Amino acid sequence: MLFNSWGYLLFLLLVVPLHWWLGSQRLRLGLLVAASVGFYSMWRWEFSLLVLFSACVDYVAARQIAASDAPRIRRRWLLTSLGINLGLLIGFKYTYFVYDNVRIVAGFGGADLPALQDLGLRIILPLGISFYTFQTISYTIDVYRRVIVPTRSLVSFLCYVTFWPQLIAGPVLRAGEVIPQLEAPRIFRARDLWLGLGLVVVGLFKKVVLADGLAPMVDDAFSRDPTSLNALDVWVAAFLFGFQIYFDFSGYSDIAIGSARMLGLIFPRNFDWPYLAASPREFWTRWHISLSSWIRDYLYAPLTGRPFHTQSVGGIGEATRGDSSRRNLALLLTWFIMGLWHGAAWTFAIWGVYHAAVILLYRAIPLLGALPERRPVLAWMLLLPLAMAGWIPFRAHSLEQTGILMGRLVDPRAYPIAGHALPLGAYLWAGLVLAGMVAIHALLRRDHASPFPAWVRNLAATAATAIMVCAILVCMRTAKQFIYFQF
Repeated sequence: MLFNSWGYLLFLLLVVPLHWWLGSQRLRLGLLVAASVGFYSMWRWEFSLLVLFSACVDYVAARQIAASDAPRIRRRWLLTSLGINLGLLIGFKYTYFVYDNVRIVAGFGGADLPALQDLGLRIILPLGISFYTFQTISYTIDVYRRVIVPTRSLVSFLCYVTFWPQLIAGPVLRAGEVIPQLEAPRIFRARDLWLGLGLVVVGLFKKVVLADGLAPMVDDAFSRDPTSLNALDVWVAAFLFGFQIYFDFSGYSDIAIGSARMLGLIFPRNFDWPYLAASPREFWTRWHISLSSWIRDYLYAPLTGRPFHTQSVGGIGEATRGDSSRRNLALLLTWFIMGLWHGAAWTFAIWGVYHAAVILLYRAIPLLGALPERRPVLAWMLLLPLAMAGWIPFRAHSLEQTGILMGRLVDPRAYPIAGHALPLGAYLWAGLVLAGMVAIHALLRRDHASPFPAWVRNLAATAATAIMVCAILVCMRTAKQFIYFQF
């Protein structure tokens, strides 16, 4: 069941009132677990058993870690949790990737290995396995670090892991942020219901109207012969996909956070206008905040020896201190892994290394590092195309296409005075979306200092909501999968 479907809206209409009708907190948790497992099982019921198995492994491992003061026993249970969970992730997601690369290397030596598909091996990637794996192992690590005390309630822990709004594509939240809210008595507040419903509407508008509206233009651009595109065409394609993936994924996050809010659970925001950032460090404090914060605390921090945080805020873009060579090497390795986490292909690894290179460039050139404070508008105008160019390997079909498209951007001869391969409409939409995003952000920033009375601002918000609802009703005909579901 997709968030952008009538079935999901009916699902919310049934579960939310029933949740608040149940007076017992235990019954509410049981309902959320049953609803979440049922929600996931609508895709493939057998993989819901995999999620439950992963959760049970970490529940037992965390209890055993907390019950012992012996370093060897604690480490053994931690490694058991990491080994099983990461083993499942690697087995399902990277078996084809690793084997295909072995085939390529073997081919250079004259060996012709058959493809795994030809041997009868068919691997189906469980939906959301990258997200719920990170979420479950963070729980075990936090118990091992003595950041949290493991919950005694298996039902509470299962609810944390399987909670449907965040199960498939995040936000990737910590147990310390979610389980206390699940176990604490919750009182129905109309404000939470309306705020949550508003986020669901905004999220659906981003996905159904904006992201899906841009998708045909993006598909057209990246399906063309890359040699037929000039540099301006490539920039437009990169910008359009950058907007598409932002609206698609931030829309999903809005629906997830809004759905949780309707149940009285408050999750931190996952996106904060990333395309208005003035530096790569700031960009990664605004884009997919929960994942970049996870990478910061469970991968980058151990590699650099820096202190870790305990909340899904701040992102990986926070400033760091220490040995520069160690930091830089850790940064490259972190982004390489983060790229492969997004997808089992070298194009994703290139995407990760590209962002590491941009961050290192800003670190190495003092002028660039100081530009956001001295000339913030100029800094934004410089970073935005750098960020958008980074989406090319993320969306490209192959390394060859990536190389050709990226090469166009740095080739002066690829910037013609006249002529373009992409339709003029693609150029217009890229400019309109960018202008609209900047204008809306400026209006929202001035809202608190607005000279208009509250009733005028409320009327404007109501009108905007009504327009979004009408647009959703017109465009939500066929549910299209979210981009991040493939990860």
